[in-house]
Amino acid sequence: MIRLRMTRLLLIVFLLLRCLPEGRAQDQPADPFTAYLSSIPAIVSTISVENSGSGATAITTKKFTFSSRNGVNIVFGIMCYPQREGTYPGILMLHGGGSNAEGMLGYAQSFAARGYVTLTIDQPGICGTGKTPYSSGPWKGKPAGEAPRFAVTPTPAASTLADAGIANLQAFNLLRSQPNVSPARMGIMGSSWGGYGTTLLCGLLGDKVTAAYSHFGCGYYDKGSFWANIIQRLSMHDREVWLATFDAGRRAGNMRAAYFIESPSNDTYFWPEAVRATIEASGSPVKNLVITPNLNHVIAANSDLMKNSYFDYYLKNTGSPFGKITISNVAAQADGSMRVTMHVSLPEGINVAAVKLYYSEPAVSWQVRNWTEANAVAAGNNTFTALIPAAAAVRNPDFYACMTDSRTITVSGYMRK
Repeated sequence: MIRLRMTRLLLIVFLLLRCLPEGRAQDQPADPFTAYLSSIPAIVSTISVENSGSGATAITTKKFTFSSRNGVNIVFGIMCYPQREGTYPGILMLHGGGSNAEGMLGYAQSFAARGYVTLTIDQPGICGTGKTPYSSGPWKGKPAGEAPRFAVTPTPAASTLADAGIANLQAFNLLRSQPNVSPARMGIMGSSWGGYGTTLLCGLLGDKVTAAYSHFGCGYYDKGSFWANIIQRLSMHDREVWLATFDAGRRAGNMRAAYFIESPSNDTYFWPEAVRATIEASGSPVKNLVITPNLNHVIAANSDLMKNSYFDYYLKNTGSPFGKITISNVAAQADGSMRVTMHVSLPEGINVAAVKLYYSEPAVSWQVRNWTEANAVAAGNNTFTALIPAAAAVRNPDFYACMTDSRTITVSGYMRK
């Protein structure tokens, strides 16, 4: 009788395991980032040290290499810092795909002249291999294109995104450990793949990051991005492993930094569905965005001013936070138009310069959309209204609210339909 019961129990377990989705019966592979969350890398070589500027804006620019991933990779970095003694906020700056640390030098030096210690690196697997003479590792010998970033066989450690993420973690920890850096005032910024890295690191590092600013980059690639089809073509097992390990949106719940995204409405790579899903999943206490109309993977004209104001507030406690705008009501009108009501909130002493509503009719892709501007009118009590004409409303348009304040800082609400 006991043997019969055991046989039946084993049969039930076997059948249950067969019913699980592919890959679930096995243990999840090890997270490649765990061992490096607090790892401070060793400096391998100093390439150059140069002083520039004068007085309060005098800075030092140091170019060097460090050992990453237990010596598997050598990574080139540029650190810039004020010459005047003191303790300053730190900002890690991440370049986009195909670029390199030198491509971020202007940002690194300008922020250093304003009282920050900055670090930018060649991100292995993200940077252009022909532009990185001081960086080396197995990632340089892998095929060009997207495939190495989505390889998770035999384990996620095979992906070049593991090389990039580990190097970024170690760079952050190196910057945070500097004697002239305040470890409680740390920021990260990046564009495109660097914006993805910014988002991913915030999820991995939690409360070690105070503020983050992403150009374009986000998570939830599977919900709407240039890479959605690549992810869909992976086997079920590899897709689940990649999303759990490398999708920045799945890590976003652990974010504790203030988080901001610049999101061009027509971006080729990061689509509105993914941007919204990332922000909504974020555990950040303060999260905001701007959707820039009719732009495709281009930084907004007021972006530099916005980054300066953003990091000054969160890392230096100077200035004021960004405002917010939300859509509070949408009502069909008798003539077939839609009246959209928006609510604005701003810090004391900051005024509204302009409120606009942008709408667009559906199209074959986000990249070919045409966004039409509708000026809003004040309705009292920090509310504004705008009309979507009947001819557009009947086509079920997407729309969003946008507000520019007296500092020329612009923020948006979520895109809606």
